[in-house]
Amino acid sequence: MNDMAEQWIRKCVKNGLFDYSSHAICRMVERQIEDKKIIECILYGKVVELQPQFKDIHVIFQEATDKDPEIYTVVAAAYPYPLVVTVCRTMEEVWECYNGLLRRREKK
Repeated sequence: MNDMAEQWIRKCVKNGLFDYSSHAICRMVERQIEDKKIIECILYGKVVELQPQFKDIHVIFQEATDKDPEIYTVVAAAYPYPLVVTVCRTMEEVWECYNGLLRRREKK
């Protein structure tokens, strides 16, 4: 089911069928992240985490890069189209990169 959410989100985004929440738009402006980067992140980035606890499964996509990812985005598999919930710059206090994939740091 979760893989279906990821595939459906990517398919919709590839066809331009998605939307941004007002929160995501504010964060994009604040963090100076262009929509082109968000689309690339979703289409070509790795899935960091699936969050099935929400009404619409949320998928976290990290930036597609050979270096440590600088951004990630959270996308809800909402109906009728996916919704970009938020856009973030990677914070070292929260995330670590292990073999090219972001993962949450263990809480101390």
